[in-house]
Amino acid sequence: MKKIILNILLLTSIISLAQNRYLTEIFPNVTSSNNVVFSTNIPTIKTTNLFGNRIANEESFGQVSTTLKMDIYQPTGDTNLKRPVIIFAFGGGFVNGSRTEASMVKLCQSFAKRGFVTASIDYRLGMNINDEELSKRAVYRGIQDGRSAVRFFRKNAATYKVDGGKIFISGHSAGGFLALHNVFLDKDSERPASTRLFMSTRPDLGGLDGIGDNKTYANGALVSGKANGAVALAGALGNITYIENSSDVPVAFFHSSDDNTVPYNSGEPFSTLSWLPGFNLPIVYGGNALTNRATAVGAPKELNPYKNRGHNVHFDGSNLYTDIAPKISQFLYSRFLAPGTLRIEGNPIVCNTCPPETYILNENSTKTDWIVNGGKIIESKNNTITIQWNKDDSQKSIVANSYSNQLAKGENINLNIVNNIAPVVTKDLNALTSFKNINLNDYFHDIEGTPMTYRAYSVGGKELLNDENNNNLLSLTSLNQEVIVEAKDANNCKTIQKISPKSISTNDFIVVSPNPFSSEFTIKLDYDFKSETTLEILDLNGRIIVTKTISTSDLEAVTINEIKNSGIYILKVRNNELEFEQKIIKK
Repeated sequence: MKKIILNILLLTSIISLAQNRYLTEIFPNVTSSNNVVFSTNIPTIKTTNLFGNRIANEESFGQVSTTLKMDIYQPTGDTNLKRPVIIFAFGGGFVNGSRTEASMVKLCQSFAKRGFVTASIDYRLGMNINDEELSKRAVYRGIQDGRSAVRFFRKNAATYKVDGGKIFISGHSAGGFLALHNVFLDKDSERPASTRLFMSTRPDLGGLDGIGDNKTYANGALVSGKANGAVALAGALGNITYIENSSDVPVAFFHSSDDNTVPYNSGEPFSTLSWLPGFNLPIVYGGNALTNRATAVGAPKELNPYKNRGHNVHFDGSNLYTDIAPKISQFLYSRFLAPGTLRIEGNPIVCNTCPPETYILNENSTKTDWIVNGGKIIESKNNTITIQWNKDDSQKSIVANSYSNQLAKGENINLNIVNNIAPVVTKDLNALTSFKNINLNDYFHDIEGTPMTYRAYSVGGKELLNDENNNNLLSLTSLNQEVIVEAKDANNCKTIQKISPKSISTNDFIVVSPNPFSSEFTIKLDYDFKSETTLEILDLNGRIIVTKTISTSDLEAVTINEIKNSGIYILKVRNNELEFEQKIIKK
């Protein structure tokens, strides 16, 4: 059978790549832009270097400032204008680390090859490890900086060809803390007390989006720093109640139960060091505890548990574990990027008379390739096509290959088309000999045996079926213009007969007897008229001799005895349904 394919999307060669975009590495090369500034003049703290770790002096907050940078990775040659973003934050306990850390670079490169725009970011380092409340200030500064990176991409979406509504945040260890707190600590009321003016000597750190650049759009509207989703690699939350309900954004946890740095369940980080004098960090909640909390409150989540990967759940020291990028890709694809639940809306039953049929893919945000078997597309607009089906093709179908605005390919949607035979004409309505109570079932037949409905109307549109309870019965009063009769089966396939203009003998409806008459005559109106009827008798000079108005209940027979003089007269009968006149003779 001939297959006719119409590509609605006038895309470049990337459309062929979109088959597995975001799920596999489809771009061979990545272009990086290093040292991109995303936040300037950021207040921070002075730190003391302790064996390569930066220990914070919280009283010094605001006395020094810094500039934050990121390295951005993009698929080389990509022309998509609506790409999702993944922001990665390195680990290091908020006391050390760099955006150039090997696993962050490999994550950025791998996901850029999948079609994402990725970035490895700076965030402010320095933590007080001797006071569990003061240590929370370091995490909060990281939250602010992660939000600043999100705002950067939202504000500059056009520049980097990204979708501001598809920005995700991820990270390992401390970077995982940053990512999870970005999406769950999302209200000022949830801020730890120590992040405000604390014990009079530690300055307020400011609001969630109060630090950094890109706070407003050109129209003055605020830019939100909250990401659309998060992936935590051995991350944790400082307060389990930050996970609230089903309206929370979806998150994925990757955590190994033998992690001695960030607890899989709950506990103090760096458990192997907690015995050291002065080492005092708050209780935190890892991937398993957070999954249990999310389950209890109905929050969307996904746990990827391991038993023997330790703290580096994603990286073996040289390379990413082979399952990490595919699992993160599948999570982001299925939760955020793939088209929603799709269906083709339209008539799955095609009449053999083959009028054009219109079909719509219900998801408006998608772009679509259509494959039509047994017909051709004669019009297409957005997600709507009109098909002229081929009468002679016994097998017909539609396949919709759908893509999201980010060019994430959805499942192929199929609609098989069933051929249906329209009602057939069994008798010609132009051969009518009687015009009252015409049973249209005698003139049409449905081969499939479904019940039929009828419509009869004049060319001017006046409906002529006059029995609502017996749709198959038609009575005609005038055929001075063409009448169209439609027979429609249960599948809405219809067949039309046209009754050509002709004169209807009023003898079908009106009988005058006797004529000629001596003293009186009777008019019989053999029709179920719906309106009052006026009878007039005129002499040949046009003078009205008799006039009567007859209600619908008195129409069956009317006796006239008012004519006194012999001669020829004209009887006129009229109502909303007919006009009739006849000569009558009084002896």
